[in-house]
Amino acid sequence: MQHPIIDKLVKLAAADKGFNVFGANAHRYETNHVLSEPEVRVVEEKYRFTLPKEYRWFVTTVGNGGAGPFYGIFPLGKHDAGHDLTSWEKGGLVGSPGLPFQHAKAWNLPPAFWADQPDPGEEVSEEEEDALWEAWDQKLEEKYWDLSVMQGAIPICHEGCALRNWLVTTGPLAGNIWRDMRADNEGIAPLQNANGTPMSFVDWYLSWLDTHLSKH
Repeated sequence: MQHPIIDKLVKLAAADKGFNVFGANAHRYETNHVLSEPEVRVVEEKYRFTLPKEYRWFVTTVGNGGAGPFYGIFPLGKHDAGHDLTSWEKGGLVGSPGLPFQHAKAWNLPPAFWADQPDPGEEVSEEEEDALWEAWDQKLEEKYWDLSVMQGAIPICHEGCALRNWLVTTGPLAGNIWRDMRADNEGIAPLQNANGTPMSFVDWYLSWLDTHLSKH
């Protein structure tokens, strides 16, 4: 019996020939070539972690990235960098997938941190304003975008506007999907199914398929 993901992906591609589903024009419902188990192990050994079971099945059976929620799934070992893809060790986004994932619930920096965000008045010169924002950006890099924030996880897709979805790779939450809203200063949060349970990779992918199949 064919896996529901494979069956429903074929059905959605057939139903949405105009690529009207958000992001479909980017991936066009096409998946990349699958990876072999040796190819997966090369990545695991390089970054010292083990792929969660459902995601491992996907990249070795369905495709190593391509068709999926939003603009599609990144190939293993890569993430977005503007309109292109780059390796995990570039771009300043991915830390250490093999280290413990630090979060058990939604996370953001406290209100006291955001209270320090610059709000320069008209009396502030352009040079002073530039200096204020430069210092603030440096603070964000150190406290908000530090690689340790998302250690124990890998980015698997982007929603646009620097919003991303991540797959937890270590600890009791391994295999779950989290949403990264730091580009909107809203922190990170676990995605949940309608019944409140954590959303796994397969849950996440099927939710995308089912949502759009119901509209066709």
